[in-house]
Amino acid sequence: MQPIPIKVKNVTIYQYFNPLEPLTEVILTDGTGTYSLGTLGLNAFYNLTLDNEGKVTNPLNVHVKYYATFETESGHISTTPWMYCLDNSDNPEFGRTIHMVAADTNDIGVNVANESGFITLGALTNITVSQFFPPPAIGQRTLITNGTGNIIATKLGTPHEMGVQVDTGDWFGTILAGSKNIMISGKTKNGDTFSQTGYTVITGGKPAIFLKEFFQ
Repeated sequence: MQPIPIKVKNVTIYQYFNPLEPLTEVILTDGTGTYSLGTLGLNAFYNLTLDNEGKVTNPLNVHVKYYATFETESGHISTTPWMYCLDNSDNPEFGRTIHMVAADTNDIGVNVANESGFITLGALTNITVSQFFPPPAIGQRTLITNGTGNIIATKLGTPHEMGVQVDTGDWFGTILAGSKNIMISGKTKNGDTFSQTGYTVITGGKPAIFLKEFFQ
């Protein structure tokens, strides 16, 4: 997924501390700028660039970890994962790359494919996962049948990503991470039909995770 910059306002930057330590240090408030999240294969890329540094209350240092809260133009309030300060000028910039299936014991709750990084939206049964091939290679391949799992969404990032985690079922061949044009169908707990396209494979093992971008 190509990064899609969105305008943000009321940005507050905090220095990042170990989540188990009850420490908070505000660096600046009332910033404005752009925030973007992109994915490539198993990597997620986060970037925050400020048009102005707002009201500075503490020094901002390059290569130090920070996180931010902000409001989008539509009024959605979000919190970023921690990022490194890349530029501490009058137009500060922050960035980070996260490997979505790597567990980093030093970063609690920031890995996108970590269990703590998902919100469970609802259970799915009778899941079928297929991959469609665009022209000229027209056709499709069945990847999973008789699956059970959940509709999920990432807690962090703007745009957010929603998807499906398939825990059990019948796998057909190897499912390669980064594969696109994935269609998923199934039944919700209320018996309604769930059918969506446009997913990307994040992990193809058990569980298998498929994500796509959405805005709240």
